[in-house]
Amino acid sequence: MDAANDFLTCDVGRYRRHGHGPPVVILGNPQADPDWWAPPFVAALVDAGYEAVTFVHTGDPYAPAGVVRDVVAFVEHLAAGPVRLLGWSQGAAIAQEVALLRPDLVEAAALVATYGRQNSVDRILQAASSALDAAGPELDPVRLAMLLLTSYPPAALGDDAFVAPMVDAARAWSVRPAEHPEPRRRSAAFIAGYQERLDALAGVRVPCLVVGFGQDADTFVVRAREVANAIPGSRYVELPDAGHLTPVTEPHRVIDPVLAFFADPRP
Repeated sequence: MDAANDFLTCDVGRYRRHGHGPPVVILGNPQADPDWWAPPFVAALVDAGYEAVTFVHTGDPYAPAGVVRDVVAFVEHLAAGPVRLLGWSQGAAIAQEVALLRPDLVEAAALVATYGRQNSVDRILQAASSALDAAGPELDPVRLAMLLLTSYPPAALGDDAFVAPMVDAARAWSVRPAEHPEPRRRSAAFIAGYQERLDALAGVRVPCLVVGFGQDADTFVVRAREVANAIPGSRYVELPDAGHLTPVTEPHRVIDPVLAFFADPRP
């Protein structure tokens, strides 16, 4: 990456700026570095005439209210006027809360695989993750299996040609938190604090696009639909055969509706 796109820093995080034009701030989970998943989105946004800004939050603590305030502070730091937000998963939950808190700073928000509450299966998965975090390397195969099963649609997991190249990356992601403790701590803190926000999201007045994945076994398509129903005037696009990591495995399927929305976000 050239020097012009080296990391910049502010009080609440680090970021990279790519291209020129109306800014799009890209938000994700602390465990999902945008340098890993966002490059296709950055390239498409720059080609479409936007400035793509990838942001990694480094403030503390990582409770939902705190991180949302920090993202607001970052947008103010950019001093670029209202921005477009693109969030995936936990990043989408953050984006919708920023839109709710400071609509004056947000032109539009694309919320990919978002959610507005914790459901029963999610609580079970979080309990399983906590138990695995406390266990030793002998349970690495269980960690790997859990990550694969929650990330990809069943049809893809039945295809050896699809799974084989994914295993090494998934194994790196599924290691014990002792290997990457800070991102795990941040992600878990947000999940624990982000509960029952659907009623509040009815107050969002920023144009929003919600993208749901029909085979998402992580944040679950039903929760994306709930957010779309909660936010007045939002658009909803569902990819019925897509899993949670579709932005990584098939980014073009997500990029196309996002670009169309950003070009004309009016309800």
